[in-house]
Order: sequence, then C-alpha cells, then structure tokens
Amino acid sequence: MPTNISSGINYLDHLLGFLKTGDNVIWEVEAGTYIEIFLQRFIEQTLKNGYPLIYVSFNASPATLTKRLVHLSNLEHLTILDCFTSGKGNNDPLFSQFYKKDKEGFKGSVIKAENPKDLSQFRVALDRIEIEKGEGVRYIFDSLTGMQDVWGDENLTYKFFTYSCPRLYDLQTVAYWVLEKKAHTPAFKANLRHITQVALELEKKNGEFYLKVIKLEGRFSRSAFLPKHYEVWEQEVIFPSIGGRRPSNLGDKIRALRKRMEMTQKELAEQVGLTPSFISQLEKNSISPSLDSLLKLSDRLNTQPIYFLTDGEETPLQKMLIRPNERQEIYPQQFKGRELKLQRLISDTFNRRMEPYLLTIQERAVIDGHFYSHKGDEFAYVIKGELEVEIQNEKQLLREGDSLYLGATFPSKWINTGKGEAVLLWILSPPKEGL
Repeated sequence: MPTNISSGINYLDHLLGFLKTGDNVIWEVEAGTYIEIFLQRFIEQTLKNGYPLIYVSFNASPATLTKRLVHLSNLEHLTILDCFTSGKGNNDPLFSQFYKKDKEGFKGSVIKAENPKDLSQFRVALDRIEIEKGEGVRYIFDSLTGMQDVWGDENLTYKFFTYSCPRLYDLQTVAYWVLEKKAHTPAFKANLRHITQVALELEKKNGEFYLKVIKLEGRFSRSAFLPKHYEVWEQEVIFPSIGGRRPSNLGDKIRALRKRMEMTQKELAEQVGLTPSFISQLEKNSISPSLDSLLKLSDRLNTQPIYFLTDGEETPLQKMLIRPNERQEIYPQQFKGRELKLQRLISDTFNRRMEPYLLTIQERAVIDGHFYSHKGDEFAYVIKGELEVEIQNEKQLLREGDSLYLGATFPSKWINTGKGEAVLLWILSPPKEGL
C-alpha cells in the first residue's frame, strides 16, 4: 500500500492528499514562479525524515546549488549529480574550480558526471549512485529542459523519461521532474502527463502566481484542480485564500515606522527609490508593493521583512547586531538644517530598557537647550573632540574620554569648542517615546 510522503508544504500536502510512494511529479513552470522554493521544501522534508535524496542538476552549477542548500541539516543524505559543469557549463574553469576550492566545505556528496551529453553514460552514473544509496531514495531532476538542451533532441529526453518513470514507480520512490512550460512541444508535455502520476503547473498572470493541478492519479478531489493563488515571502510559500500569512496592516505599519524615524513620505520615497505618491497610496493600503520594494522599505525602516507579514499589532523584529552602514539616522524636526548628526545604535526601541546613539556635533556649532526633553537618566561619553556644556548656569568642559551622567537636571547649552567634529556616545534610559 502506498505510503504518504510530505512535499514540505502543508497546504500542498492537503491539496494532493500527500505524495504517495511511486509518484513521479511533473512540474511545468514559467520563469520567475519560484520553483526552487518548492524543491527546497521537499529536500528539507526528505532529509529531515532521514531519507537519501539524489539531486540531478542540469541547470545549476554546483557552487550555486550548494550555496543554496548548505544551511540544511542531515546533508550527509544528499547526493548531487552535477550534469551542469560538463554539460551546459562546457567544463569552463569558472565552474570546474568548485571541485578544487569549495567541494570540501559542503557536507553532502557532489559527483561530477564526466560526460552527461552521452545519454548512456549519464544513465550509468545515475544507476551507480542509486545502487550505492539503496532503498528509499528520493529524486529531483531539476530540468528536463536542461536535458533537452544538452542532448539536443526532445526525443532523447522523452526516451529517458519513459525509461525512468516506470522504473522509479516500481522502486516506490518519489521523483520531482521540472520542465520549462514554453520550451517543449504540446505533444511532448501531453506524453509526459500520460505516463506520470502527478502533474502540476506554476504560472504567472497579471503579476500573480498560481499553482494548478493538471493530473492527480488515484486521488479524487474536484477542488484540487482549481487554480490556487500563492505568494512567496521570506522563502515561504503562502496560500492567502486558506489563511496564509500575507502583509497585514501594511500601510499602518509603514506609516508608524516612518513617523517614529521622523521622516516625511518624500524622504522615505527618495531613500528607497519610489515616489511620494506610491508611499502615500501604500500607507492607505490602496496598493501592494512588490517583494523588491518591500525589502527596500524594511531595510530603510530597519525591521525584518517578515514583520510586515504578521497579523495584529506585533512589534517589529529587532536586529541584535547593527553594522555601521545599518545605523538609523534620526531627523528630529527641531534640528533639521543644523549642524547635528544623530545615529541610533540599535534596531528600534520597542521593549528596550535603554537607547544608545552616536551623536556628532560639527565644529563651532552652538546648540541652545538640550537635545531632547526626556524623562529618565542620560549618559554621555566623549569619543572625540571637545565640548562645553552649561548646566544650571555652570559650565563644564568635556574632553575625549570624559563622561557625563544626567538625572534630574539637563544642559541648557552645548558648544563645540574644539577643532573638528565632536562625537559622543549618548544613552537614554528608558528610551524616549516617539523618538
């Protein structure tokens, strides 16, 4: 009796009634429909369950493929049969150098097919791996289209499929086969569908992605054959119609983060390469951003993209490590156009007990009053330069290495009295609300 096998995507398992041992799964895909994520979820699930997997690659170099998969666990169960380097890669040194420099750093096995352009030699190489791995092996053939390109004949590709498909069915394994939808004749695709057990289609219409079941042998479900809209966020496949995660209160979240950084719509638009009108419509939830635009917005607003996918009013996901080029520049309205630069040294102030800044005051700058009205304690440490600070009509000279702790009283004036910029580490505790 066939055993249920997971695709690694819960809704797809529900739609198909799971994959079954013996299934050959044809994926007919259009460019840009994220087939690689569907493949990766299947790989993750297979390795997690402790089954060996053979990935036959005609379309991706070993360097590209191993980089994509290196973070997975149980990689000792993964074998990549590299038919790209000596196939479409024509043994270019750029691709061949993987075996000299990078192969040892990958925990899975990578085997180079020496002459994948010869169908009989390719089959021998594949059979040898299969014998070595034993029973229970799962397969991914990343490109029937790539095979056709290498062998130069659609009939040879079909011949290989008609040999392998029944054989893998008899071995009670599961195999994924990928082909580019527009690269093959209708007759070729029809013949493949006739032999295979499961056929799926990924397509893009008017900027939206759809998954469609073409064939589902041995299962009975009318709804399975209706096109299913899907989205891809943070390497996750989401089906919104069944309650999948998608941007929630997106406009409100973008507006709140922008205002917290005291930026105008125009300033944000300029920094992410969009128009003020686009930002305005986005904040009104009148339009949806592309994935590229959302990534740029999340980077500039210093949160992680997945924050925009959560439901409710969860707080932005904070980064623990902030690099110099990732610091937020804060633009308090009262200091715009003045000789003061303020950089926040943490991702955000949500649920924080302190708020550190790097403060730069230009040479000869005079600032009347204090930087902010803040209820709490403050600490300043002079990293560079010389400053005169006036507190309760008393002047103090701060030099490099000096520190200043403020509690109930605050400065009424700051003056850069040294040569060049003065740079301070400035910490508020607790954080100032709305800063």
